[in-house]
Amino acid sequence: MMAHQLVADRPVLSRDDYGVSVENVVATGKIEQRLDLKLISETIPGARYNPQRFPGLFFNLKKPKCLLLIFNSGRIISMGTRSVRQAKRAIVNAVKELQSVGMSILNEPKIEIQNMVACADLRTNIDLEDLAMTLRRTIYEPENFPGLIYMMDEPRVTLLLFTNGKIVCAGAKSEDDILRAVAKFHRTLEVNGLTEPAASPAAKHREEGREKELILAESPASEEPSCLLATASY
Repeated sequence: MMAHQLVADRPVLSRDDYGVSVENVVATGKIEQRLDLKLISETIPGARYNPQRFPGLFFNLKKPKCLLLIFNSGRIISMGTRSVRQAKRAIVNAVKELQSVGMSILNEPKIEIQNMVACADLRTNIDLEDLAMTLRRTIYEPENFPGLIYMMDEPRVTLLLFTNGKIVCAGAKSEDDILRAVAKFHRTLEVNGLTEPAASPAAKHREEGREKELILAESPASEEPSCLLATASY
């Protein structure tokens, strides 16, 4: 019988209970005024602007280290920080950078967290095939990719699951959402008997290698990160 929903939440745990590690935070800031991207590209060292390829300007911020996208609508997107605090500070520092080259910024940026990507570890093996048959809203095609994708309703996040118990959580708006989603999902596995004994060290090493490849693919590099730009609204 298909499970229509996950079981009730567990009490909120700390990030150490599941080894939660935030890998990327995407934040947006809106300053409610038009920006001259051509002028910005000519005055900020390292800024990259090619409107024939993409309508936004790229800029690598040093403190905190992240990639910024700036649009002529006044929207600024920060990606690559590892905490909400850093993401908000990146937007504020981006505005200060614009002001430092002589631009008049009339308003304080309105900042929102759009997406958080984090890793976690349930410290138990998962039977992905049985899980795909038990829960709705899953995608599992092991011949194409070794992980299972689960789209959770509440909190509204997407979980990428591996047989060694490692999880990648995307779409969260806060760290509380991440912790709640992981704890809720773990409880569901226990109730439905979908956990297995721990994997051998060799198998665990292979799974961790696949997980690292995924995180690297989702993390912004010095070039334009197409996987993140696809979800960036400007």
